[in-house]
Formats: sequence, C-alpha cells, structure tokens
Amino acid sequence: MADFDEGFCGCFTDLKSCLVSLIPGGLCFLQAAAVDLALGEGKAFPFMFPCLTLCVGAAYNRGKIREKYRIQGNFAKDMLLEFVCPNCAITQEYREVHRREG
Repeated sequence: MADFDEGFCGCFTDLKSCLVSLIPGGLCFLQAAAVDLALGEGKAFPFMFPCLTLCVGAAYNRGKIREKYRIQGNFAKDMLLEFVCPNCAITQEYREVHRREG
C-alpha cells in the first residue's frame, strides 16, 4: 500500500478546489465530487453524510477513497485529519482522485 500522491498541505496547487473549499458547503461538495468520480456511486450520500456528521462522515468518505486506490491509513487517522484541517484533507482527496481519474 502506498500513501497519497498529493500532499496534505498542497491545496494551492489547485487554486479552484482551494477556493471552493472556503465557501459554505464547498467542502461537502468537493468530497462528494471526489467520491462520485472515484466510485461512481452518485453525489447525494457523500454530500449529505459529512454535512450532517462532520468529521465522522468525511473520514468515512476518505476511507472509501483510500480503499479504492489502496492508500494506507485507517479510520482513526482519517478522523484526526478531517478534524484538524478538513480543508487540507478534502482538497487532498479531490486532487488525488482527479489526478488518478483524469
């Protein structure tokens, strides 16, 4: 298993996702778009889950992305990252999926 190719604090490499993450609901939108692109399961659940459960839902979505791309980590680490800096974590996921899926 590997680690994320995109850096955790690299949101300025994709200014668009960085700016979207700053608007209300932007983080939920970015993560839903990443989960949908990676797994093709739609955007409704990945959008609503972190919006309603905060870092728990965001960590769950991050775990799904990690599973798909065989990225090392665990739910506890995902929770910590989503709690400490959700903007960094979610923009990292978004960039990672877009890099891998095109």
